[in-house]
Amino acid sequence: MRLAGKRALMIGAATGIGRAAAVEFVANGASVVIADINLAAAEETVGSISKRDSHLSAVKCDVRDENSVRDTVAEADKRMGGIDTLVFLAGLQKLGYAQEFSCDDWDAVFDVNARGTFFATKHAVPFMRNAGGGSIITTSSLAGLRGAPGMTGYAAAKGAVIAYTVALAQELAPDNIRVNSVLPGWIDTPFNTPAIALMGGEKAHGEVVKRIVPLGRQGTPEEVAPIYVFLASEESRYITAKQMMVDGGMAH
Repeated sequence: MRLAGKRALMIGAATGIGRAAAVEFVANGASVVIADINLAAAEETVGSISKRDSHLSAVKCDVRDENSVRDTVAEADKRMGGIDTLVFLAGLQKLGYAQEFSCDDWDAVFDVNARGTFFATKHAVPFMRNAGGGSIITTSSLAGLRGAPGMTGYAAAKGAVIAYTVALAQELAPDNIRVNSVLPGWIDTPFNTPAIALMGGEKAHGEVVKRIVPLGRQGTPEEVAPIYVFLASEESRYITAKQMMVDGGMAH
């Protein structure tokens, strides 16, 4: 029960890595509000998790809309009686070579990944200050450190998340609010479908993974989720402004 007493708003946690993280948060004693643009999926995730003695509920949130994010944060605070943990997991991946990439796709990728992170932290911080501090965990990507052909827009947006996380950590340290980012590598979720298509399909993707990932395979959402638990727990109380890579050894 490493998160007993913690009250976590997890945005974008209906599926994939977010869902696996929500399962681990509840299993470790946290109260959780899952916020997602796909309310049906969020409610299904809530229904699939054994609640134990913790609060667990779902709410709809569109991270592209600041008013939606603001209302979501206020609702989560109301439901749990406070917020001391914010986990931002919402993401959008659109790929294409820079010369062919549309402005609309560029804006969409930044709206979800970068602006969404900004909106969530902006509106959660006052509630976290009221709670006496806590932990903010953003989600970037290994692409934010080392891009690849066809990933310029996505890499730029995720790089912005890293830079924002580091700067915000400096701002919020006096408030006892730690800010760190998780950087997944190749993780086996449908989120990577556009990248797999760009690479020429599953077979070509599998060959690339074996070649560039020292552990020789993709990770699973369940292998990433414990990093979020660690960063939310008191075990990481002296860690802030860091990028936690979960990548099978790619960034060595």
